[in-house]
Amino acid sequence: MRRQNDVVYQQLKTEHIVGAYVFPCKDLRSNQPLFNDGLPSLIFMPRKSDAVRLNEKGEATKFNAAWVCCGVIKNTYWEVPSGLEYILVLRFKPSSFYSIFKVDPSAFHARPIRNLADILDENWMQIFDKMYEKKILSERISFLDDVFSSFKTDDCFPHILSTAVEYIEAKKGNITVSDVLHKLGKKVNSKWLHRNFVKYIGISPKKYISLQRFIYTYGQYEKSKSENLFDLALISGYYDYNHFFKDFKQYIGVAPSKYAWE
Repeated sequence: MRRQNDVVYQQLKTEHIVGAYVFPCKDLRSNQPLFNDGLPSLIFMPRKSDAVRLNEKGEATKFNAAWVCCGVIKNTYWEVPSGLEYILVLRFKPSSFYSIFKVDPSAFHARPIRNLADILDENWMQIFDKMYEKKILSERISFLDDVFSSFKTDDCFPHILSTAVEYIEAKKGNITVSDVLHKLGKKVNSKWLHRNFVKYIGISPKKYISLQRFIYTYGQYEKSKSENLFDLALISGYYDYNHFFKDFKQYIGVAPSKYAWE
């Protein structure tokens, strides 16, 4: 995970992609924790010949130049290849992603990170091959923008669910499911919220809240380590040290006191 001011962000014209992000990798340490905020994301390395090794809960897996992250990533580190300049990340609206690629969210429940070639058909892989023929990064992004702009999805993301997601993100996960239901009003109950989160996003609202809260806390501490980590966790909505400890070990794999910050 990089500091926000190191990330190059570009809003695309297609309605299906939240944004394109270029993460510089030259200064990353070799064993880097990998995060995802729950939204489906495509990751492209600079060259089609590039490859990366990911350690998921201690098990090493090789990934090719193009891969996808969906849902919740836990205790996963990637061995940053020597000389890797950047990775390009496209974050999709969940309903658009699953509709365009004809993929069910359940495909990522057991394995939230997959090689693109393992889940997409040959037509899609040929499109990405054409992208790699573009030599300049901006041309690659423009090419993908044009490709996805041509799609009309056959599913509609409920407006109420969009309101719930935006509210959780605005609060940076420092809320409860009850708070979300109160925000949405009496016309939405907990069963509807849970069912539609799983259908369109692939995880429960409680897990999505937990994920946003942890990512915000981790990112804030990484920006400036002058603050006390536990004090920051309490401000971010954690009940006590055990609550934060449980999340940290779940997502990072080690206790906060044993983690080697950059």
